[in-house]
Amino acid sequence: MFKKSFLLLCALALAITPLHAKSKTHHVVFVVTSGDQADWQTAMVLADHFLSGIKPEATEVEVLAYGPGISILAKGAPTAPQLADLLKLGVHFVACENAMRGHNLTKADLLPGVTSVPSGVVELVRKQEAGWAYVKVGR
Repeated sequence: MFKKSFLLLCALALAITPLHAKSKTHHVVFVVTSGDQADWQTAMVLADHFLSGIKPEATEVEVLAYGPGISILAKGAPTAPQLADLLKLGVHFVACENAMRGHNLTKADLLPGVTSVPSGVVELVRKQEAGWAYVKVGR
């Protein structure tokens, strides 16, 4: 009797374990180094599709811009409306300060909600070391 009860208890514990297991959070960084609007549209469509394919509460999505790609995060950029929509969904847009300096941009020149990091390449390396998936968009 004890053996049957013990086996039943073990089976029940195994069945319940997935209910308490922590759901996986997916991390992805989309990197855009091109100032081409088509590349930026692609990045935003990919971020949106990623969020649609996975529960948004189980994701961390960052769109990182450096090099010529930085200009599309500046005020007046044609992608501002889509960027604002993705910000509402929790997508983070990050500008490289090295690229900003190279394009004579300051933090005040960035669209609302865009943050910055000292180096886009360092940001990318840190994300990859932390296990983030890396998607290069454009050329």
